[in-house]
Amino acid sequence: MSEVSIVLPHRISILRDAKNQGICWDKEEYSIYYRNIIYPYSEEYDIQVECRYGKNLGHCWRLDNFENIERKFSITIKVYTDYGVLAASKKCMIEILEKKEHKNIKLLCIGDSMTMRETYIEQAADKARNVDTVGLRSVRCGVRHEGRGGWTCEAYFERYNDNGWGVSPFLFPKGCEGKDYFGNRSFWDKVSDMECNTDYSYTGMIPQYIKDGMVCFDRGRLYRYSKGAYTEESATPEFVFSFKKYVERYLDCVPDVVSILFGANEFQLCGYEGLESTLERYIFMLKSMVDSIREYSSDIAVIICMPVCSGGQYAWGSRMGCSGSAKQYDFCIKMAGMSILRNFDCRRDENIFICPMLAVCDPISGFPGDMAKANIYSENMYSVNADWVHPADAGYKQMGDALAAVIADIRMTQQGNEPAEDP
Repeated sequence: MSEVSIVLPHRISILRDAKNQGICWDKEEYSIYYRNIIYPYSEEYDIQVECRYGKNLGHCWRLDNFENIERKFSITIKVYTDYGVLAASKKCMIEILEKKEHKNIKLLCIGDSMTMRETYIEQAADKARNVDTVGLRSVRCGVRHEGRGGWTCEAYFERYNDNGWGVSPFLFPKGCEGKDYFGNRSFWDKVSDMECNTDYSYTGMIPQYIKDGMVCFDRGRLYRYSKGAYTEESATPEFVFSFKKYVERYLDCVPDVVSILFGANEFQLCGYEGLESTLERYIFMLKSMVDSIREYSSDIAVIICMPVCSGGQYAWGSRMGCSGSAKQYDFCIKMAGMSILRNFDCRRDENIFICPMLAVCDPISGFPGDMAKANIYSENMYSVNADWVHPADAGYKQMGDALAAVIADIRMTQQGNEPAEDP
């Protein structure tokens, strides 16, 4: 039997509901789902929890009663196999944080379609309070971000030419100041075109208009715009990723917090054989993005979000046919989570934090549901998950709760409060 692993950060922040209040919709709940964090997972495991608070419900540990709770305590999750053999044990420190009114902070979320969906961002901003979201895109929830469906982290370092998937706002011609670069002319023309700007890659973008003296990229070349005319500047431009230039060009403020969520597109079609190289590249790109942010300002808190597992094999097969499998994807996602922990956990002194979205998204009820016939002849209907990788609003809100708690943790840290002791 292969070694059993528990994929959790050393520290978990949880937002509690307000003390002495009876508002039902302001209640809080935090769950850690065993199927998401244990690899390999088996329903035959005896999973036991050592903790002064919460409940072991069999499929998860849940905390939903905060009365007389300590601010800091530990939780130990133990996995037993047949005949009481201890296969794995993981101890984490829990810190309970209160929802309070704070000065406004600026939050920038970077990611793929889960970020583009916006639900977890809206939830986090609502729960953490006094959070202003920033970014070039706003699709449906009134929050701003840099989310692009179908994108990997690496795509943000590569896509300066619009091939129908949009362009990265973080790429700039080498030697060009951020405020001087207009961007990809074709892309921004489509954003401004009423017939195109509802397309998936262009919807929700803030239109940009070129000004005198700015440089633009068009059909493989750089041009400088002046008084209605375009003059060629370079036939072979090189592009570099720059968070500094992104802020200078597109934002009217400096973000206080940047959250990063990738993994779904990196690992959907990643086989077991190619996982090692894909993981290596995935972590390299995350590090490169974090480095660019920290080169601009080490005062910006960076949150690395652990990506979530799949919606199960029925939904996977319905969408992907015979390409890969939900179990293969979940394996890759858990290995990605472990790599994130190895590279980014325990770096709070560098203003780098972990958000355990992987642990908190309900693997069953956190995904869209549907009813399906057992077969063509049967009238029996049964419940199935309907999306292979994207959570339902319920799952996204659980992810948002986890992100809100990390934001609250960052605020406490920045105010100089003593951090929880490492377990």
